[in-house]
Amino acid sequence: SLQTALLKASGESAKLSKNFKEAGKSISRFSDVFKGTFFGNLAANAFSSAIGYVKDFASEGIKLASDLQEVQNVVDVTFGEGARQIDVWAKQTLKSFGLSELEAKQFSGTLGAMLKSSGIAGDNLITMSQNLTALAGDMASFYNLDPEEAFQKIRSGISGETEPLKQLGIDMSVASLEAYALSKGIKTSFSKMDQASKAILRYNYLLERTADAQGDFSKTQESFANQSKLFKASLRELAASVTNEVVPQLAELLKKG
Repeated sequence: SLQTALLKASGESAKLSKNFKEAGKSISRFSDVFKGTFFGNLAANAFSSAIGYVKDFASEGIKLASDLQEVQNVVDVTFGEGARQIDVWAKQTLKSFGLSELEAKQFSGTLGAMLKSSGIAGDNLITMSQNLTALAGDMASFYNLDPEEAFQKIRSGISGETEPLKQLGIDMSVASLEAYALSKGIKTSFSKMDQASKAILRYNYLLERTADAQGDFSKTQESFANQSKLFKASLRELAASVTNEVVPQLAELLKKG
């Protein structure tokens, strides 16, 4: 089928999956020690300052834990039985791509829902959603963008918009896509492709055009900017972990109130 030919045409899907897995093996020294730093600083502060610190910590944790519960529904509905795979993977994205668990689930859930609506399903849906989400982290690092901004550019490009990625020098025009498809032996014109085939073509094209950015976070995570990002995100995730059990209880209290 045309979709199968598109997925096999460049070999980029398999290549990028391997690169993203390799990036996942990289471990941040900073994130491994941040818990000790946090609690060490807490103990060193005056009692009154510590109380304020704990309040902020708890408040941030409750908000993040609540947000994670909300986004989990999107992941579950979008990926079905594959949701567990997304859950496990999202817990590793902070060290690999600089994306918090919440960002990983938000990005992959949104992209997955969009790709699913075009007709993509099964393992391809999971792999494409994960790779594009990981790419958002690497592009954020490479171009010095906020992860949300990088994600929005990718989402726009996959949906057919050209301007957001054009700002980074990536031309997603129909003419460029057709030239790329032809170079891979795909002679079907873009206008005659179904929505799933168009999405797969944009996906493969984008992966090839962003080769320089892929793996950038892993390669540069010892930089001050990336270490600062890791520390802040790690602290938030620790807060969410600590307060996770509190959110259901608060919800019950609000119902009674």
